[in-house]
Amino acid sequence: MNPQRLIYLYSDSVFTPWKENIFSDTIINLLKSTPDGYYPFVTHFVGFTDEFASFLKQFDMVFNVCYGFIDAGQADVAQWLDSHEIKHTASSYEIQILAKDKVNLPIICKEINVKTPEIIALSEIPESHYSRFIAKPRMGSLHLNMLVFEKGNIPYQALLERDDYIIQPYLTGREFTVGVVPNEDSTDYIALQPLEIRPNDNREIYIAGQNYGITEKILNPDLDNMLKNELMNIVLSLHKTMKIRGMSRTDVRIHEGQIFILDINTMPNLDTKSFLPLIAQNEGIDLKELIRKVTKMAEQYYVNMPLSVLN
Repeated sequence: MNPQRLIYLYSDSVFTPWKENIFSDTIINLLKSTPDGYYPFVTHFVGFTDEFASFLKQFDMVFNVCYGFIDAGQADVAQWLDSHEIKHTASSYEIQILAKDKVNLPIICKEINVKTPEIIALSEIPESHYSRFIAKPRMGSLHLNMLVFEKGNIPYQALLERDDYIIQPYLTGREFTVGVVPNEDSTDYIALQPLEIRPNDNREIYIAGQNYGITEKILNPDLDNMLKNELMNIVLSLHKTMKIRGMSRTDVRIHEGQIFILDINTMPNLDTKSFLPLIAQNEGIDLKELIRKVTKMAEQYYVNMPLSVLN
């Protein structure tokens, strides 16, 4: 049996809008981790052209790790691939935008009876019973350009200069990230054990990444089993409700004993510096196995959902 032709589609970090962690080393690791039964190729995204679409259509599957190109985001790339009936591993434009637009999160969470921080208008802050707030770009990514401020010290100028900020109460508490990947035979999804994002001291204000100080990645955190299972089930339910394809990663805070969804990533980065490969490896799922699961899930998706129906 001839191997399937699998091509990794990417844009180097400098060409992505949010400067994702994807470099030549990332691609080399992906190529080395290609599962048995696939012959790997790789291409940098070169533009939204018919010629490039024709090139990509020669392959059995595009493993989509393209997080955008110049001003276009990863959802725009997925939309272009779908419009040219190119089989790829990522979720559709509609699903990615649904997750990326933070205004949608309270609506989605309400459907499955899950909590998420409410969105508060700037004018409502003085009368709010919350004392601390966080402002973030509505369509932002990678925890960038966020502002944490106190009720008595509202940064009006910074907030008014940008019309894309949403404001939410800043919830104190422990933060976790939970990955969702296909199961063994790629017929369903499973939630992976949570990883805790912990500040390197006892401060209350911290954000994943280093913008508000150093944070650490804690595998196998000390967490009550009942609460851990509830957290994993909630994230899995959210993934399925949104019909995310392949894999996802969701950030969660536990505030006063309750679980709050903070953000959903429909295309988690697979660089060795990133969360999902670390979480998966902790459960014995190496990069090769993760690629196999995601690719097989995409293949079954297209078998069950013909492109003529999808588009």
